Amino acid sequence: MEIIDFYKFVEGNPLFRQMSVDDVLFTAYDCPLEGSPVDYSTEKNYFCYVFVGGGRWKTPTEEYTLKAGDAAFLKKGVHRVFKILNGDFCALLVFMPDEFISSVLKNETDLNIDEVLEEQTDSVIPLELNESLLYYFNSLMSYFSQSSPPSKSLLKVKFKELIVNIATSGNNPLATRCFKEIAAPGMMKSLKLVMEENFIFNLKLKDFAKLSNRSLASFNRDFVKTYETTPGKWLKRKRLNYAKYLLETTDLNINEITVESGFENTSHFIRIFKEHFNSAPLTFKKQQLIK
Repeated sequence: MEIIDFYKFVEGNPLFRQMSVDDVLFTAYDCPLEGSPVDYSTEKNYFCYVFVGGGRWKTPTEEYTLKAGDAAFLKKGVHRVFKILNGDFCALLVFMPDEFISSVLKNETDLNIDEVLEEQTDSVIPLELNESLLYYFNSLMSYFSQSSPPSKSLLKVKFKELIVNIATSGNNPLATRCFKEIAAPGMMKSLKLVMEENFIFNLKLKDFAKLSNRSLASFNRDFVKTYETTPGKWLKRKRLNYAKYLLETTDLNINEITVESGFENTSHFIRIFKEHFNSAPLTFKKQQLIK
């Protein structure tokens, strides 16, 4: 499945109202979700607050539905989105690089970012919206209706406010943990976390390297140290096992499983599945139904 560079599509697009400061961009995204599913990539993390319509975000382990009045924090990387309602999808998006989130956590809060985090967070984190956050998102939208845009200094304060509000309110522990992951000193993003979050997407090795904040050479070297195999071999085995899991647990057809597992095309998937499991996918699925 083709991956759409969502951030580049939005940034500077005259179709969408937007404002930015210090690599932070917020925009009123008012556009249909064309097709279903769609894979979107983004080089920056982003907050999504839905005003109209809805969508379903799928990760390798969970599915998250956002409807009007819902919000989530989405890590940089790739997200698979399914349209769930007819009509437009309208949302407020706030894109933030790791560096901005890290700076706010270190300089504007008293959070301990040196603590060891036992559990890793998913790439999509739904937000619990209290009255303060609801007011916040609506206040951002109000800037688009003003006769003149707010100052850059005010926008910067507003963007910092969002991070501080979520990180210190106690209502969103998963988002707070994720911010700490991003701000951890001297740490490159966990290679294992990057691979587990994104193996279902048809990315090139240079894309995995970029998501882990490594050069391609460092990525390949660290990968072999971590997994004791090459990235290509690991991805093939991981995707095949995931496809096997989907055949065992879902009603998806072979074409859908090809896409869901990150393979380029169905014929390629069928061939290597048969080589690995000594059974064609459809035959394997029928055998599961008999059990």
